[in-house]
Amino acid sequence: MSTHVPLHMRRRQRSTSALPRLTVKQAVGAGVALAIPTGGTLMAAAPALAAPGDDTTNGSASTPRPTLSYGSRGAAVKIVQARVGVTADGIFGPATLSAVKTFQRANGLVPDGIVGARTWAKVGGSAVTPTRPTTPTTGTTTPTVPTTTTPACSPTSTTLRMGNSGQLVKVLQDRLGLPTDGWFGADTKAKVLAFQRATGLYADGIVGPRTWTKLGCVGPNAPQPTTPPVSTPSVPSTPATGTAAQVIAFAQTFAGTPYVWGGSSPAGFDCSGLTSYVFKNFGYYMPRTAAQQQAYFPRVSDPQPGDLVFWGYPAYHVGIYVGNGMMIDSSQPGVPVAMRKVYRLPSGYARVIK
Repeated sequence: MSTHVPLHMRRRQRSTSALPRLTVKQAVGAGVALAIPTGGTLMAAAPALAAPGDDTTNGSASTPRPTLSYGSRGAAVKIVQARVGVTADGIFGPATLSAVKTFQRANGLVPDGIVGARTWAKVGGSAVTPTRPTTPTTGTTTPTVPTTTTPACSPTSTTLRMGNSGQLVKVLQDRLGLPTDGWFGADTKAKVLAFQRATGLYADGIVGPRTWTKLGCVGPNAPQPTTPPVSTPSVPSTPATGTAAQVIAFAQTFAGTPYVWGGSSPAGFDCSGLTSYVFKNFGYYMPRTAAQQQAYFPRVSDPQPGDLVFWGYPAYHVGIYVGNGMMIDSSQPGVPVAMRKVYRLPSGYARVIK
């Protein structure tokens, strides 16, 4: 005997047993997969993972270097600002944009003002500060400190400008009496400009052959330059008096006197104006310029207090040596007379007090 199923029951079975089949398609946009039934509504699946190594992470989660552009903010912006020589306020504004473009031009990059992977590589910074390794607690051997030597420079050395970095920048900074961090930033440019003004060069902040020469860079194998000729001075009728200690003490009374280009009085001194004024007070003859003083007095290799200390051939700067690696000088505009450490690599010393 066959069982008859009414028509309305057969229709209900078909309607409840036929489930829709799903077709998965990749959505366009932010990596979301959509489950699309053949005859129903859309259902969102889990977001798809982004491919590793995109431009925002450079493929490393431990040292992210985000791509920065106008309007960016944060710690990474501060790193870039410090490297390109603008105020590190963490806001990528007009000043930062201009400085980044200048940096990119100086380093052979496309000056688009966007800090991507190539600009980060040239900047040499990272948005994450690396953690300092802990000092090992085992072992008692004291590591030896390697000795460092300052690379030589010459008038044909590479032209340097703001944004450059490296060993030659350290040479420049050493010659200018700056901390040698190897980065030609705003402080180094300001010092270069002041030096160029003080030595009669065109003040453009670019270190080319003339500026290298004024800095005393003659190259490691260059022949010893001859001293410039000077006219024979008339010998003062009054014999010179005063010891080195008296000369130094008198020079120290002018500490705080402003630097004045061509100045040779207590109202303001340049470098040779100070030395000539101090020694003349004790009856010593003293030519006016640093180069003339260098040429006139006998050179010595064992500096003593009261000697003159020079930079450059012919000299562009002079100070009074006080002993223990210290000197008194009037160095540059904006810096008053003071006692300070002798910059490394002076070109020589000369003796006035015999």
